[in-house]
Order: sequence, then C-alpha cells, then structure tokens
Amino acid sequence: MEYKINRIGIHNLEIGMELANDVLTSNGLILIPSNTIITQNHIFKLNLYQILSVDIKENLIKYNYSYNNDDIKFTKNFLKFKDSYDTSKKKLTKYLDTIGNGGNVNIRDLFRLSNDLIISLKTKSELFNYLNHLTSIDKYIYSHSLNVSMLCNIFGQWLHLDKQDIEKLTVAGLLHDIGKLLIDTKIINKPGKLTDDEFAIIEKHPEIGFNLVKNLDLPEEIKLGILMHHEKIDGSGYPFHLKDSQIHDYAKIIAIADIYDAMTSVRSYHKKTSPFKVIRLFERESYGLLDTQYLFVFLENIAYNYLHRTVKLSNGEVGRIIFIHRTTPSKPIVDVGIAIIDMEDETDLDIEEIM
Repeated sequence: MEYKINRIGIHNLEIGMELANDVLTSNGLILIPSNTIITQNHIFKLNLYQILSVDIKENLIKYNYSYNNDDIKFTKNFLKFKDSYDTSKKKLTKYLDTIGNGGNVNIRDLFRLSNDLIISLKTKSELFNYLNHLTSIDKYIYSHSLNVSMLCNIFGQWLHLDKQDIEKLTVAGLLHDIGKLLIDTKIINKPGKLTDDEFAIIEKHPEIGFNLVKNLDLPEEIKLGILMHHEKIDGSGYPFHLKDSQIHDYAKIIAIADIYDAMTSVRSYHKKTSPFKVIRLFERESYGLLDTQYLFVFLENIAYNYLHRTVKLSNGEVGRIIFIHRTTPSKPIVDVGIAIIDMEDETDLDIEEIM
C-alpha cells in the first residue's frame, strides 16, 4: 500500500496515527519503531524524551473515543470554577504578553492567578477532578501554564516547602513556557517537516524564556526553573544537557508537573489519559530521567487524591478505590461490589476513567 510521509509536531499527533519511520533517542537508540500505531503510552514517551516531531503515514483511520462522564461539567461549583479559570487565563495572557514585549509584572499578581483558584476550592482533590474536565483547545500555552502553576503550588505543599518557596515555584511554573510566545506560530504548528533551523529554535524556548525574564525583578530560582525545565538528570535534556545536581530543584519539579498536565489534559486532538495510567507510565518510564525524590512524592499524593472515588476499569467494571499502595500507587485496591480487586495482582487491568 502506497502512502505519503508527513512530519508533524507532537502537539498535533493523534492517537491512531501510524509512524512512517523509527523514532530515535538523542543517543541513536530506537524509542518507538516504524509502523507503530500511536497510543497514549507513545505520546507520554515522546513528551518524556522531548521528541519534537515524528514522521507519520498520511490518510490513516483514527480511533474514536466518546465521553460518557460529563455531568460534572454542568454542576454549579464546576461552572463557577471554570468562569474563574477563564478569567485567570485572560489575565495570564495579558501578563505574559506584557513580559514578551519587554514589560514588567509584579510577582504577587502572577502568584495570585493560580493561587486564588486553589484557595477557592474546598479540597485539593476537587482541583484534580476539575482539571480532568477542562478542555484545553484554544490558547493551549496559556491553559497549560496555568495548570502547571497550580500543580506546582500543590506539589510544593506536598513537599512541605515554606510559603516563599511555594510562591516562587508557583510563578516559575506559570512562566516556564513563556519562551514559546516568541517563537513563530507557523513553526510551532507547522504541519510539514521542520528544518534543522526550526528544530533549533523550538529547542531554545527555555533560553528564550530565560532571556525574557533575566532582567526582571524576579528571584533567581524562578529564572533557573524556566531555563532548566527540559533538562533530564541523565544529561539527555536541553538546552545544556545538564545532569542531576546541575539542575535546579524548581526545574526538576516543573518537569514532572509539565508532563503530567500534558498527558491528562483534554486536547482537541487526543482523549485525556486516566491519571492512574499516567502514574503507571511515570513508574515504568521515568526513572533515570526525572528526580525520584520528587517523583515518588508526586505520584503517591496524586493517587491519594482519588481515594474513595468511583472509577471505571479497563474490563468495564465500575468500582470505588478503597486503598492506595504506597510503592505502586498506580495499582490501588478497588471495591466493585461483588468483589475486592487488588490491582497489583491484575497486571492487565487498568483504571480507564475517573467518574
């Protein structure tokens, strides 16, 4: 069968597309072989290894997904949160554009954008529930930045950081992708093959972001978080291929929140991934790339936010999470009514959906 090869950025990659060529790591090893049908797992790996684009075969049948759990979208509390979220996103758009044009923004104003959303909620679990139902289609950079900022805020609380560190980490998460705003959208959204020069520009967005804020009245930790958030502890990241202790702690934390939000957000081109599937992907794929002292804390606490929640399993059964294993938070114990299922013993069973 003849087909046309088209190179697309991973932000335009859809579940069900088929790879035309091998995807290689920076060391030349095959990460995903050619002819593979793209799944959520593959999208996670591409984000983790910071692959910017892939070659796909044109005119393929894509898998269709339907959403059956939209009731929360019509509740009074969710609609109130969404209204506040949209207002914060508009303010963020203004603030980031101001910085991009050489202006200054007060750190307290930046912090309040996401912190006010968090303190408006009754529990942290409510935030994760709402984030699972927000659709980030338009102005994704702004939505993603706001989400990562909120995740960093709560992550800092889980790490028992002091108030000043939480504030700085929250703002660093908010600004982490600001460098992308100065990259031509034709490059970021280019449907065809990227040139070597275009690749180099995209990979420099942490440096571009750092240069935008380096002369602003912001703490140095925030600037380093922006600069280093794509570095990996084995040296495979960018822009400087730094290793472990060379990478600022804020950047290590942002890297985890960045990937988590990219995988669990509803996008126009792929269905959101269940948080427990993402936790499992982190468990399997991230060690040696992300800092484990932070990763363990993040995964365990994320899972506990779904304790006692109703979930749908990959075999179609519906149940309630009654216990989280500390060493394997992706595999909780679920009460399905007629049985208690310990998912540690069920290697082929996953939590498909949070209901």
